Amino acid sequence: MNPSPIAQEYLDRGHSTTCPIIDMHGHVGPFYGCYLPSSPLDRMRSRLKRCGVQRIVCSHHSALACDVERGNALMKDVVTAHPDEFLAYWVINPHYPEITARDLRAFHEQKGFVGLKFWPDYHLVPVNSPKYAPALKFADEHGLLVLVHTFGESPFDAPHLLGEVAERYPRARLLMGHSGYGEWEKSVAIARDLPNVYLDLTSVVQALDFSQMPGGSLMPAAPSLSPHVNGLIEYMVETAGSKKVVFGSDLPWYSQHYHAGAVLFARITDEARHDILHRNAEGLLGNQL
Repeated sequence: MNPSPIAQEYLDRGHSTTCPIIDMHGHVGPFYGCYLPSSPLDRMRSRLKRCGVQRIVCSHHSALACDVERGNALMKDVVTAHPDEFLAYWVINPHYPEITARDLRAFHEQKGFVGLKFWPDYHLVPVNSPKYAPALKFADEHGLLVLVHTFGESPFDAPHLLGEVAERYPRARLLMGHSGYGEWEKSVAIARDLPNVYLDLTSVVQALDFSQMPGGSLMPAAPSLSPHVNGLIEYMVETAGSKKVVFGSDLPWYSQHYHAGAVLFARITDEARHDILHRNAEGLLGNQL
């Protein structure tokens, strides 16, 4: 039996009044070629309420995969309409330096946007490339959050590349999206050793079938990675510390209740659960909440 009162409250209610969730990794909108039942905004908002998610920080699928200008504008509409539920990342596509320069100049005028989002594996640009340097320099100057998609052994965003960027831009606060999936020891060591790097639990708690993933440059290297996820949350807490781990779900791709359950039933203390589920996010987001 799980001795955690927080876990018991989730079992009884489906959410917790004493331990809210702040989800640091979500998306808004449909995604080409995929059926995502939770992607309609009204359904997504219902999911947040059911799971006790106080706030979710999202980027728009359209900004990532189609039209960065239109997608960021659509995300702006969402945070304007629902400021008590959604915060946002401004997507940077490194192939459009003029758009990036213009967007960075206007970033602080955008209400509800808390940082930047990079998608190196799919834009096929290494995160340590000069093409990302203007955005990273801006994040470093302003102490901004940057959520970076990372995946083990990727030539574009493997953990060691994220670590290189973190050392070069020490004031930028970097969330290691998916925690460098598969290169667990390397990712956790980087988060332990670098004060500006945080582990993001998005998809960490799921043993992914690489053959079913929707593309991206990481596929050729994937068979050599470790899909085993048992005990990873405990390993992260024991090695890097609970204050270096943030909750993320990738909603509407994955279930927030499933991700919450992985934290609630991990063999960690309730203090660590509070850190992961909301306290660390509160510290990172500050007055944006």
